[in-house]
Amino acid sequence: MRHKFLAPVALFRHRAWRSLSQLLLFAALTNILCAANVPTFSYFASLGVDVHAIASDSAANTYIAGTALSGAIAATPGAFQSQDNSGGICGFVPLAGAPLFCYGSFVVKLGPTGAVIFATWFSGNGNTSVSGIAVDQQGNVYLAGTTSPPLGSANTFPLTTGAAFTNPAAGNLGILGTGAGFIAKLNPSGSQLVYSTLIPFAEVTALAVDPAGNAYFTGVGAESSFPATPGAFQVSPKASTNLSPGIVAKLNAAGSALVYATYLSGSGGQVGEGEGPDSIAVDANGDAFIAGYTFSPDFPVTARAFLTVNPGGRAMFLAKLNSQGSSLVYSTYISQTNGFATAVKLDAPGTAFVAGSTVSGSVAVSGFLSRFSADGSSLIYSTDLPSGFGSPALDVDTAGNAVIAVTASDADLPVGAGAFQPGYAGGASDVYLARFNPGGQLSGATYLGGSQQDGSSAIALRPNGSVVVSGTTVSPDFPGRQLVPQAGGSYTASIFISLTALNAASYVATGIVPGEIVSLFGYGIGPATGVSATGSVLPNDLAGVQVSFDGLAAPLFYVQSGQINAQVPWELAGQTSATVQISWPGVAPIGTPVMVTPSLPGVFYIVNSDGSFNSPSNPARPGDYVSVYGTGGGSMSPPGVTGNSWPLAPLSSLTQSVSAGVGGEAALALYSGSAPTLESGFFQINLQLPSDLTAGAQFLRVTIGGVTSSPAAISIQ
Repeated sequence: MRHKFLAPVALFRHRAWRSLSQLLLFAALTNILCAANVPTFSYFASLGVDVHAIASDSAANTYIAGTALSGAIAATPGAFQSQDNSGGICGFVPLAGAPLFCYGSFVVKLGPTGAVIFATWFSGNGNTSVSGIAVDQQGNVYLAGTTSPPLGSANTFPLTTGAAFTNPAAGNLGILGTGAGFIAKLNPSGSQLVYSTLIPFAEVTALAVDPAGNAYFTGVGAESSFPATPGAFQVSPKASTNLSPGIVAKLNAAGSALVYATYLSGSGGQVGEGEGPDSIAVDANGDAFIAGYTFSPDFPVTARAFLTVNPGGRAMFLAKLNSQGSSLVYSTYISQTNGFATAVKLDAPGTAFVAGSTVSGSVAVSGFLSRFSADGSSLIYSTDLPSGFGSPALDVDTAGNAVIAVTASDADLPVGAGAFQPGYAGGASDVYLARFNPGGQLSGATYLGGSQQDGSSAIALRPNGSVVVSGTTVSPDFPGRQLVPQAGGSYTASIFISLTALNAASYVATGIVPGEIVSLFGYGIGPATGVSATGSVLPNDLAGVQVSFDGLAAPLFYVQSGQINAQVPWELAGQTSATVQISWPGVAPIGTPVMVTPSLPGVFYIVNSDGSFNSPSNPARPGDYVSVYGTGGGSMSPPGVTGNSWPLAPLSSLTQSVSAGVGGEAALALYSGSAPTLESGFFQINLQLPSDLTAGAQFLRVTIGGVTSSPAAISIQ
């Protein structure tokens, strides 16, 4: 089904929290009270810096990479490259004959608050363009792109011994240029290369990495010269008339060899144009999803795919390649309209989301976001996006919430109550950000920009539901820029798009659970000064603020202009979705769609067997007993009462399966249920720790109903 672009809702940030029944709990939660319309953090770079790729890890660190003119990035001490190595002339302006000077690339890692952890150059003596970035669970940073030498010189691009392809004199792109693709892996500190290899006869446009550290990439290959592997889906382009055939490959974890490499092409267009694969993603099985466009009238599609008829011209496609690279699982055209398909992302089950733009001639007309069924035969939803300059950037979380960023000049796009920036700031363009729930409903939107010209290039979701977005700005009043005044250049900013519901213990934002204690982040959604609830029963009205879920009043712990802490009514049990609405003077009565899930556990704190809070100065002993207190455990029997505390008797039990682990070992769960005298949004799990735990800091995780919590720190004596 296809939806029109619908109106959104509100937004949240800041951390402030008080518990009615356990004040000590919230000593572990930091208050971050920021003025409205100021990003959580902003990172600005000078003119000559373009961010091409962005990534975020589970610890809320942000990684950006792109191209920069010499001197535009300040490398940190100990960085892999302290300065740009590029120099000389790498080409000439067509017809005009003016020289094009070589440029290098950079990588910057920002901490959760935007502080620079490391910044390094990454270049040879010629052009180096990073087009993709990914981060593994250990914090290693993977880069993909294309490199070429200065005119008349050999390429000095950094390569490592034992890498798959290390001859810079070989592997030129033929008619595409004089360079080659590359894949590189930096260590977590950004101080040295783990590996770096060329990809001969290729222009690499996108990158994905699986949990084992294998790197998957896509792009364009030189005709009949790309090193395709035996048994691959296409060991050569479909026809010699295709002068820029698509390619897909998998590089092993050591960077020493291609696991597979295949063409993904048709016979080319009338003047030799071929494919433009723009994006790649990989699922848990190692299947690769590639989105892009093709001029080939016979691009390979599969039977029973969503759309098997080529609309002609620049046709958009989505292809799923099996884990061996030997055949297509499915391949489909995306639309009967010409355009660009520039991003593909996956949710946890591996369903594909594709964002792109339709075109008229060479001009983008409007954007789209489509979610495909698991077999590629149909659409779960497809929605129009606002027209803009270029195609939208896209990211998706594990639950299927999608966010997009697009550069737009339309001042009448919908935003909701509590939006970060509710109006168009003026000038040539602003950034427009929107969020969609798994069913395709718009669940938040905001402008982001200043009074002149602002654009977006990349977006990434953070675990707490906020986004980091990068692009360029020349607006002196771009949000946060007044704190770092400078000339135009690139920005990376972190904001909550609009109203966002988080598990109050873990700050994970993929959905809500009946009975859960949540933090609602937004802007202008309550009084400027925080107000906490008092008394034995939580109120439904606190300082004039009211919150409801599908019309059911939510008990309130704390309210403030940027954050509300509340309990999700237990009465939502059995639902799969709900609408959150806030009542506060000046807040528009617009609801926010959220997904309701059976469990999403988060851990507040851990108590030792003597009743003391676990901490580095007060550790537990191996084999000891501890109590874990959290929220988001789901249904209880007997059920909890919304807004009330758990009684001393009878005790309630969690109805879903419960398990726990510490330091990678299983811990014995002795009790799992209500937490007597605490508010009914809490659960309590009593554990016996493994007897052979190593002393020091460990991580504890609980799993309820098959959903595992974020790690909680526990100290062991």
